[in-house]
Amino acid sequence: MSPKSAATRMILAAALSTGALALGFSDAAIAMSRVAEAGLVMNVVGEASKTLPNDEASLTFSIEAQTKDSAAATEEVVKAGNAAIEALKVFGDKVDVRTTDFSTWPVMTKAKEGEVSQIGAWSARQSIRVTVRDIALSSRVMEAAGKTMKFDGVSFSVSRPVRQAATDALLSEAIRNASDRAVIAAKSLGLGEKNVRIEGIQVSGASGPGPRYYAQPQVLMARASMNDVAPVVSSGTADVALTVTLTVRITP
Repeated sequence: MSPKSAATRMILAAALSTGALALGFSDAAIAMSRVAEAGLVMNVVGEASKTLPNDEASLTFSIEAQTKDSAAATEEVVKAGNAAIEALKVFGDKVDVRTTDFSTWPVMTKAKEGEVSQIGAWSARQSIRVTVRDIALSSRVMEAAGKTMKFDGVSFSVSRPVRQAATDALLSEAIRNASDRAVIAAKSLGLGEKNVRIEGIQVSGASGPGPRYYAQPQVLMARASMNDVAPVVSSGTADVALTVTLTVRITP
């Protein structure tokens, strides 16, 4: 090879090397992108959940009457409501009774052509909600109030003290879960746990619905009149969940 050819080859090799560096194709750049000096800020979500047995029941009862006289209709529902409330006193502080509706309204006649509709009767209605703090008493409460009022339905839930204790335990679990995810993100960038700094936290919770039980009011009242066994209900379970969002800064 002539000296001239060798010199040409050296010039071309140097030019190609310089061009590659100018385009940024260094080995380090291809291997890993660097985190900015100020750090990388990101939100990381952590979750925790637990299934708890429902320990509280909410039962609803109602009574409705319709007569020609508003006072008579009112008196009928008042007597039925008072009798139910009195029957529930036997359970003491294990139940909480509150009136949720008490109303009266006119029932208008269907007017013929050329005539004006008139008040044909009066209706009255009363509803109560009974919170049962001892699930085992649910059937007996249904039977007691169902002697004079119609049973509308029952829903089950986890009581406030039990739910609060569960969410306190879930909080630390959700934070650990989010922190672990932040460390995983840092390691994927070639860093580690010491490069993760928590700058903010948000907490939110959610609970799954409790099961509901329905029964025909006539069946309950018939059972009560025959002194038959009380209806059996199952309270089921509820899912208590907690979500934590951490704002973290991953620094180089």
